[in-house]
Amino acid sequence: MKKTFAFILLLFFVLVPFSPQAMTDLHTQNEVFAFLKDAYKAQVSLSEKERTKAEIKKILDLYFTSEYQELFWKENIQMENGKFLTYGSDFAQYYIPYYQFSDKTKIVISENEIYVFEFFPENKEGPVGYKSHYEGIYLKKMDREWKVDKYLYDQIPSNILHKANNNEW
Repeated sequence: MKKTFAFILLLFFVLVPFSPQAMTDLHTQNEVFAFLKDAYKAQVSLSEKERTKAEIKKILDLYFTSEYQELFWKENIQMENGKFLTYGSDFAQYYIPYYQFSDKTKIVISENEIYVFEFFPENKEGPVGYKSHYEGIYLKKMDREWKVDKYLYDQIPSNILHKANNNEW
């Protein structure tokens, strides 16, 4: 009986992930990348099943400001059967951009704000074409926690581009 209980307990800890915590410290490129990957996973998880508004808010609150959540909600969340979920799209706005998470992804970190962006060269191939542009995310520190606050499409401030290109972060 003890072995069975121990096995079930071990299985529980392996299969049930610990709840994610908001990030209070983002000092390195790897920490920022991990945070953004988790934020993206939170957004994508909203397509897995129908949820209440409160459930969605609880998921997004860990990573996004309320202002950003409102924009994301208006563009991506649909009601179905009295609950809410997202649908996939090639043009879904306010998702974390599809970064390379490599040396092509530039990061500028200061005490209360972080810019993360990447240059996307023009693409005329395939079903989705676009002109050369920057896509970025602006994170700000709120109540000692980092949150995604803005989606930046070709709106990276010139001083931030300069810092990133001269590795001044």
